[in-house]
Amino acid sequence: MIPEVIGALGLVLAAIITGLFQRMRRENDAAHGKAIAKLDDIAETVHEIDEAIDEMAEWQQEHEQLHRSL
Repeated sequence: MIPEVIGALGLVLAAIITGLFQRMRRENDAAHGKAIAKLDDIAETVHEIDEAIDEMAEWQQEHEQLHRSL
């Protein structure tokens, strides 16, 4: 009888541990998805800033040429 009780407790413990790992995995997947979305937002912002800097550099060169021509 004792081996059956130990076996049953082992199965219950294994089920609990498996359930905890599955829950942690789902939470990790959700967190991973949020992190990827945030990184995509950051990449887009950096790209927009890069374009704005390029436009500013072009404007500055044109402006300097205007001053040189006067």
